[in-house]
Amino acid sequence: MEKAKEAFLGIGIRHPFRISPSTGKTSMIEGVDNIKQSIRAILSTKPGERLYHSDFGIDLSDLLFENTDEGTLKEMEERISEGLMKYQSMIIVDSVDFEVKSSEGLVNIQIEFTIRSTNTRANYVYPYYIQEANQF
Repeated sequence: MEKAKEAFLGIGIRHPFRISPSTGKTSMIEGVDNIKQSIRAILSTKPGERLYHSDFGIDLSDLLFENTDEGTLKEMEERISEGLMKYQSMIIVDSVDFEVKSSEGLVNIQIEFTIRSTNTRANYVYPYYIQEANQF
């Protein structure tokens, strides 16, 4: 993607926060990477966690210990699509698919999206852990 188009997609502070070794300034992120970082923030934040934006985020926590059947995945898909439409207006969600790895307690959420301003397609995979990682 051209540098001008990348800048048009926005510039933000890279998370986790760090100082750029080459400039000594706050490390920034732009373009598609900025959008992907935003998607991760939306999926990782439960409503009520942000002090001045208490409705921000997507709450999947009540589905955490549900069976990963078709009904649960459909509910997750609807919440994710609606949340991204609400909080990331730069994209159109084309599809939300799931790769269930029950033995690992993991659901990989695969989001295909189109960037509105450039009509460019991209994807993001978010690992959602449905069980505690250390069940020994």
